[in-house]
Amino acid sequence: MYRYSFIFILFLLSHNSFAQSKDMEQKLDSIDLLRKLSRSRNIDLELRLVHAKNASELSKKLQIDSTLLKSNINLAFRYLDIDKGELYKNISLKNLKLATELNDSLIIANVNYGLGYYYANNAKIDSAYYYYYNAEKIFHALDNIRGEGEILLNIANIQETARDYTGSEATAIRAISLIETLPTTERNLDTLWTLYNLLAIISERLEQRDEAIEYYEKSLEIASKMQEPLYYEFSSKNNIGFSLREKGDLNEALQIFQELLDDKRLFELDIETYIIVLGNVAYTRHLLEEDTNSIEAQFKEGIRLSDSLTDPIRKMAILTDMSQFYYDIGKKDAALNLGKENYKLARETNSNDIVLKSLKLMSKIDKGEVKKNYLNEYIQLNDSLLRDERVARNKFARISFEVDKIEADNVQLSKERLLFLLISVGLLISLTLLYVVITQRAKNRKLEFIQKQQKANEEIYNLMLAQQDKINEGRTHEKKRISEELHDGILGKLFGTRLSLDSLNLVQTEDAAKSRSHYIGQLKTIETEIRKISHDLNSDFISDSSFIDIVKTLVETQTTAYNLKYEFLNGSDIDWEEVPNKTKIHIYRMLQETMQNIYKHANASIVKISFQLKNNVILCTIEDDGSGFNVNKARKGIGLKNIDSRVNEIGGKAEVYSKIDIGTIIKIFIPVV
Repeated sequence: MYRYSFIFILFLLSHNSFAQSKDMEQKLDSIDLLRKLSRSRNIDLELRLVHAKNASELSKKLQIDSTLLKSNINLAFRYLDIDKGELYKNISLKNLKLATELNDSLIIANVNYGLGYYYANNAKIDSAYYYYYNAEKIFHALDNIRGEGEILLNIANIQETARDYTGSEATAIRAISLIETLPTTERNLDTLWTLYNLLAIISERLEQRDEAIEYYEKSLEIASKMQEPLYYEFSSKNNIGFSLREKGDLNEALQIFQELLDDKRLFELDIETYIIVLGNVAYTRHLLEEDTNSIEAQFKEGIRLSDSLTDPIRKMAILTDMSQFYYDIGKKDAALNLGKENYKLARETNSNDIVLKSLKLMSKIDKGEVKKNYLNEYIQLNDSLLRDERVARNKFARISFEVDKIEADNVQLSKERLLFLLISVGLLISLTLLYVVITQRAKNRKLEFIQKQQKANEEIYNLMLAQQDKINEGRTHEKKRISEELHDGILGKLFGTRLSLDSLNLVQTEDAAKSRSHYIGQLKTIETEIRKISHDLNSDFISDSSFIDIVKTLVETQTTAYNLKYEFLNGSDIDWEEVPNKTKIHIYRMLQETMQNIYKHANASIVKISFQLKNNVILCTIEDDGSGFNVNKARKGIGLKNIDSRVNEIGGKAEVYSKIDIGTIIKIFIPVV
């Protein structure tokens, strides 16, 4: 019945475990579905955000950190989709903490990457550099070449923005050396194109225009390998034309610009680049001193298109060249108005290069105190930018140093922890070995003691047997002597008397004959009895040394010494010769110990000892009529502990029953081997 109950409980537990597992699986499937819906392009952004939030909430209830982290990363990107950058940043910082706790290096790198992107878009280049640099170190440690290369591109962009051209160039070249080892995929080609384009921009900033053109041509070559190359080709060709114009190759530059402008695909595919090209054509034609009316019309068309797109960046590019064009042809009022408009847009968009160009142009046109104000602002802004560039470069160096120092400290800390762990493990092993050695020695000493005790017990038992043999031998010898005395002495004399009486038979009186016959018969009877006694005395009825004899001697001796009565019973079906000496010794000692305890503690008047054979087990029972005791408390006493120890040695068991003022019964069960 119990077995079936146990099986039923196991069934319930397994069923419950299966149900929990099924429920967990369903919840994980629901979370996965919600995440997929939140990324679906067929759903509007607000609904996608709702799905992402639901996935995150369900993940929190599930309390699985890895699942929650994935859901929160997905939610962060949905905030980014709807331009809620602050919410993206907050949840990303939480994700970074959770990923660090989970020690998921790849996710830590990606979250750092995302935070760097957020801060870069918000013009906080020192924070952006910090997170990008952290991500780059992790990608490098993970041997994630593409991740490291793309991060280096972002770092190079930040350095270029901060006018750290040398640092930006070195970073971009490192990135190129990594990306070029990867397979030729659209994504890797896009990264390479951007990197070579960046190197060209840096060379242009440094007025190294031949190098800039080489880099632009390299980016154009990369674009030709792409599946959709037109956007990249248009941009690279426009940049080549710009560098040629700045170099002074106006006709060649104009030819490139005009070819781009004549390509109808440019307007359809990339109107932003079309606006830039239109402005470049107009300004290059101005430098070549062509017809001003058509040039002005092209500038105005560029302004109109940029206004239609609400694109301040392209408009500023057109306004910069158009205001210079008006200044050059003597329309200073128009140039000043455009310069002011350009200045305002540049301030709004934090385009400091355009602000400087606008201030420089306006200072040429305006007069008096206003001119002086423009110049002062120009000088202050320029000095401020130079200062900021130096500060940014120092920040980059400090951030790199601090991150590397933290990493070095972590490595050192890991080494110290490892050393501490090794020392601890070594110490633990040493202590364990020491404990094992000490314990083993103690066990060896205990074993040696037990062996010596067993040997001593065997010697005691052998001595007991030898003593009993000597006693029996003495008894036998004495019986034999008495037998010989009876046989040789008394019988001899009686035999002589009988012969004498036989001789009297020669007297033939009737009375003498009757008397003689009577005495002779009695003598024969005496002779027969003496012969029988002699024969019985001569037979060795205790020729063998008996264990029970030894036990009886012990019981008799002890009870006599302790002034106790005793009853002793030995089952006739017990073959003590088959019982090992070790077992006999322990039985003897337990009896001895028990009777001593009865004498010391029980105040008994009688002790009953019996041996019975039941189911191949010898049952030794020791009973007294003493004062009794509390069995549970007495189990702690050394006497009963000794009995338990001896019983365990021979594979048996002991049971103790006792009642106060009634007496005690000890039952010892000894298996027969």
